[in-house]
Amino acid sequence: MAYSASNGGYARNAGKRWRGEDLAQLRALARKGAPVRLISLRLGRPDSAIRAKAGELGLTLSNAEPVIAPAPSRTLSRTPRRDIAPAMAPARAPQGDLFAHA
Repeated sequence: MAYSASNGGYARNAGKRWRGEDLAQLRALARKGAPVRLISLRLGRPDSAIRAKAGELGLTLSNAEPVIAPAPSRTLSRTPRRDIAPAMAPARAPQGDLFAHA
């Protein structure tokens, strides 16, 4: 298999005939339970071509779902902390009765 740096290091075989060594590698990877995406990258063919050829050969492929990382926990709270909020509040001066008659 020829490698090319301009194609990300993978041979581009999309649209080309399947060679005997490609079929052997497809069978071996399918037997090991490799996901379709990995086989696609190894053989340099689209995922749909891998599925189609595996169907023709009667191979079963594993469809490993991608692992999605959980959302990061928030470290900053949007609500003010109760223990520091009174200290940060401005001090109010006592106001006299504005409507008191003298």
